[in-house]
This record gives sequence, structure tokens and C-alpha cells, in this order.
Amino acid sequence: MSIFSVIIFGVGATIYYHFTKKTPKKMQKIVHDFNDLLHELLPLSDFRPLIIAIDGRPGSGKTTLAIQLEKALKAQAIYLDEFFIPQEQWPIDQTPRFPFFYFRYQEFLNGIKVLAAGKSFSYFSYDWQTNAVSKEPTIINPAKIIIVEGVSALNKELAGLYYKRIWVASDNETEWKTIEERESGKNVDLWKQIYLPSVDLYCKQRPWESADIIYAGRGYKSE
Repeated sequence: MSIFSVIIFGVGATIYYHFTKKTPKKMQKIVHDFNDLLHELLPLSDFRPLIIAIDGRPGSGKTTLAIQLEKALKAQAIYLDEFFIPQEQWPIDQTPRFPFFYFRYQEFLNGIKVLAAGKSFSYFSYDWQTNAVSKEPTIINPAKIIIVEGVSALNKELAGLYYKRIWVASDNETEWKTIEERESGKNVDLWKQIYLPSVDLYCKQRPWESADIIYAGRGYKSE
């Protein structure tokens, strides 16, 4: 074999190794309290749009965390619950599924994509007190820090658009206890027959694996 052939073989082997070696799994940081989370997030990039996602199962503490971050970072927040569809407008087929049929889910997805493209997003949020959609629009400004909260915020269709991805970890026992307390015994059948089975279908995506940070939510116990 000539020296030239050896060089070509060596270069080819190097290129092959570069493109075929396995990419190591992303290191996830487990955070147990809010101050430690801020330590992980700050200082934030000056780049805009800057979107932080908060995902997790129902009752995990996502909303509580989002409200805390919204205040601490002087951010604007979008909550999936704002896109809820009043029950009388649900489709006839109410089989559990993902995407969730009980949210204006495509509007939610499109809104995040619009913001990630640096454009403002306007929508009419659902008012849980009046069980009606607000008459005044909510406008999200991409020049501000944006927080996206809700089950499926880390949907594969969106995960690549975020600056940081947070999964709020919890356990099943605490999840159900929190739901019962929050609902005051109401809507139990809806949770058992529709909401939780639909969440289980979403979780087949294993969204926590795309998270940068695992935040210790309600009932979380580290292994």
C-alpha cells in the first residue's frame, strides 16, 4: 500500500468515526428548590426570543413554578389551560387521545412557533371563573422573556424551539391526591376517563428525556 493510500484510508476512517460515533446523552440537572433553579438559569442570554418551557404531569407543581418564574424573571407566560374548550363544545368522539381534543391545541402549537420566529402572538384565553373565553385578547411580546407552561409543553413538535426545557417530576399518588383536592371531588370521572389517559398517551413521547432540568415537584423522590 502506498503512502498516499495510507493517508486516504486514515482520512476516511476519521470521517467515518466522526459521523458514526454515538452522541452522548445530554446531562440533566436535578434541582430541588426554586433558588437553585434560578442559579441554573441565570444569567439569561440577551438573545430574543427567549422561551422557557415547563412541562410535567397534572398536579406536579408546574403552574406554581411558572408563576414564580414569571415574577422573578419579569416574564410573560402562556398556560395551556388558557386554551381549554368549554365542555359543551367538545366533539362527539371523546376518546382519550393526544393531541388533546379539549384544548385549542393547534392554536397553542402555532402560537409558540410564531413567538419562536420573533413575532407577537395574540389569543383569547379561557376564563375558568366564568367558563367562557375572554373578550379581550392576551398579547405576548417576543421581546420579553416568555414562559410556556402545560402538559405537553415539551411536545416533540416544540421542544427544539426553547432556550431551556424544564420537566417538573412528581409521583402518581401525589398527583391524584392533588387533583382531588383541587377539584373538590368534582370532575373525577373526567380525570379518570379522559384527562389522565390522554396525558398517559402524551407521555409515551418520554418528554422528560428532552429536558435540560428536572425540577423536584410534588412527591418527587430522587432515586
